[in-house]
Amino acid sequence: MAKIKTIDFKKIKKVHFIGIGGSGMISLVNLLIERGGMEITGSDQKDFPLRKSLEKRGIKIFIGHRKENIQNPQLVIYSSSIPKDNIEIKEAKKRKIPIIHRFDFLVKLLDNKKVIAVSGSHGKSTTTAMIGYLLESLKFDPIIYLGAKTKQWSLGSRWGKGEYAVIETDEHDASFLKVQPYISVILNVDNDHLDPKGPFKGDFSCLKNAFFKFALKTKHKIIINTGDNFLKSFLNRKELKNKIFSFSLKPSKEGIFAKKIDIYHFNSDSKEFKIKSEIFYQKKKYQLNLKTINKINVINALAALSVLLELSIPLEKGIKILENFKGAKRRFELVYQNKVIVIDDYAHHPTELLSTLENIRTFFPQKRIFVVFEPHRYSRVFLLSKDFAKAFSLLKKNDYLFLLPIDSASEINSFNVSSEIIRNEIIKKNYLALNQVFLIDYPDLENKIFNLLKKEDVSIFIGPGKIANYVAYFIKKLKKNGY
Repeated sequence: MAKIKTIDFKKIKKVHFIGIGGSGMISLVNLLIERGGMEITGSDQKDFPLRKSLEKRGIKIFIGHRKENIQNPQLVIYSSSIPKDNIEIKEAKKRKIPIIHRFDFLVKLLDNKKVIAVSGSHGKSTTTAMIGYLLESLKFDPIIYLGAKTKQWSLGSRWGKGEYAVIETDEHDASFLKVQPYISVILNVDNDHLDPKGPFKGDFSCLKNAFFKFALKTKHKIIINTGDNFLKSFLNRKELKNKIFSFSLKPSKEGIFAKKIDIYHFNSDSKEFKIKSEIFYQKKKYQLNLKTINKINVINALAALSVLLELSIPLEKGIKILENFKGAKRRFELVYQNKVIVIDDYAHHPTELLSTLENIRTFFPQKRIFVVFEPHRYSRVFLLSKDFAKAFSLLKKNDYLFLLPIDSASEINSFNVSSEIIRNEIIKKNYLALNQVFLIDYPDLENKIFNLLKKEDVSIFIGPGKIANYVAYFIKKLKKNGY
């Protein structure tokens, strides 16, 4: 197999993607489509919602992994979810076709760009989208790469000819350590991706150390949230001296901070959520107004505005542009409103789940709430089941929780866990009554909900896995049933 370092990427004209349906892969494929000059094929084990959209753009896609799918590419690109013994990987190796991880390829693609790399346990997609939206609006013509769809970029990316590239990084496979950012953004560091078989060996201190290494790799400026105690400790690290710019929800003598966050309740006429906050920088006060976005994203806006300050853009300009930012898809997104309301959300960690449930209680304080939650990764449920259960204590006596089977995310269930472990903890701690919590699979979900659903109820679908594809189906059923 050819060594990646010996490959002239400028001469690559034909590539094949294994696992092309993943969000990060689709974003990368779209970059190549918009860049032009490349023939692309791809395969995925199962069909996926954006397949037709890619095919309309000239991509040949195979459903199912077979050695015949490897036709005559000059390069094969794979995602972290693809095992080493994948039949297409083996065929590429047999034929000595170069193979590269998607993030390694992205780094090569951006070799001559000033990379603004966004990292953290929560909020990466929205913050990356905000920074990208700001730079695009300011005519920087940036490259943008994120792991979520937005109303601006339906495939999660854009190819630009400017000097900057704004990218969402990923810590779960430690791939974020492969990039050398011009500016790095670290939003927070939480106890996630701690599978004992993963890169951090189940050790939170190893994960923290990886984020510190990421900071060390930054060429120009490290933008950190000092509301996170671990990140705040970076201020005392001599290796990072004079390279840090901070943001926070707490008053600070340095950097930028926000306080007095006010929430405008859901407006049924404009179909918008609204939030305003006071922003302070260099002893001057500003007013930040955000649309269709949840409370926690004030901190993401601070991170995005911090990047603009490092690029010498006046704060007033950035604040004005963010007033029209529409948010990332599946981040507390209103997807249906008629006789009932439907919210779609990506949350998969207890911290995110708690924020989402606090949000829904704030915006719909008197409504009956139906929560449909699909846990993600066996390792995460095994390690954090008690925290997941506690988050659901925010639900009231007339609310319902539907727990779907765990989405494996390609993990093997070596932990021998199921969603029942969350349900049992909920009942044990009296967070909810037994008749409020249902262990249920997709075939029975629809009937169970419609047997209970009434006018003005709010349903929220939560999780990053298969549940994302179910919401559109559920909305069709709502319309058919007169809701």
